[in-house]
Amino acid sequence: MKTNLFLLGMAVAAFSSCTNEEVTDVAQNRAIKFNQFVENNTREVQEVESLSSFYVFGKFGEISNSYTTQIFNNESQDTPYYWVANKFYIFGAYADGNNGKIEDVTFDSAKKQLVFTNYSPDDTKDLVAAISDEVESGDNPTTNDNKVSLTFHHMLSQVKFTFNTTDAESYTLNITNLTLHAAKTGTGTYSTSGATWRISNYTPSINDNENKYIYNEVVDVSDTSYEAQSKLVIPQATTEQLKVTFTATITGAGLNKNANFEATLEVNENIAGISDANTWMPGYCYNYTATINGDNIDPNLENQKIKFTPTVEPWQDATDTPVGPQISVVP
Repeated sequence: MKTNLFLLGMAVAAFSSCTNEEVTDVAQNRAIKFNQFVENNTREVQEVESLSSFYVFGKFGEISNSYTTQIFNNESQDTPYYWVANKFYIFGAYADGNNGKIEDVTFDSAKKQLVFTNYSPDDTKDLVAAISDEVESGDNPTTNDNKVSLTFHHMLSQVKFTFNTTDAESYTLNITNLTLHAAKTGTGTYSTSGATWRISNYTPSINDNENKYIYNEVVDVSDTSYEAQSKLVIPQATTEQLKVTFTATITGAGLNKNANFEATLEVNENIAGISDANTWMPGYCYNYTATINGDNIDPNLENQKIKFTPTVEPWQDATDTPVGPQISVVP
């Protein structure tokens, strides 16, 4: 029998002289299969958990680190391809939450990198990516398990805002119009050294209606069911130039007033592993916390500045240190 790479239908045709049982055994033994694992699932958004569906690029060649023949080409992991003996393989794979195939993604086997062009996240898209080690098929691919190990890594960041008040027994604090003003589209590159992002033609502005993330209303920050909402965002630098805006309203204890707030989003150097200051890193959740009390809200001021304290841990909730707001007139 020939040793070549077959699609399922072609394999059946080539082995027509064998019994049905033999055809099934050979196909199962030589089929390219994948073992997959996702690092640090998030609990805050609709995350990738089981990876029941992901998409694959694959190539192989005659010698190590030289891949000349295309097999998987942005196709489902269930697409049937078969090992060719004594070849060297490389694979790249991704999952976009449960949103299926991304058209604007390419795989460079020489550089061992996936490129996602003009990608925009939402809370159903937990974008993860993986690149395999080089796999040598060996003399007889039917004698081993032939599974390709893939460890998927998160390519996005998470940002959430947690509000506290020390006067919950006296009044209700409500947060509305909570908006993160940051880039929503970028080109992401995943390689064996990790994920990087390039953002083009973006200038931070609270008046940019295309580049913003809108959060749900917080009806009552002291309610026991309140949990800060996370958003999947494009990892980006110069966060000190980015802003969050919101409206805080207090009612009760003879009070009924509201005010608009804004804050910039600085983060410290190395807050997320080895990281630059004012940079959101892929795979990390940034939780900005602030305390707002009745005396912080002055309706006579058009906008009021508030300072958040950020904390971060890899793709999970972090321990927070609440701080009081700084109130001043915004020029």
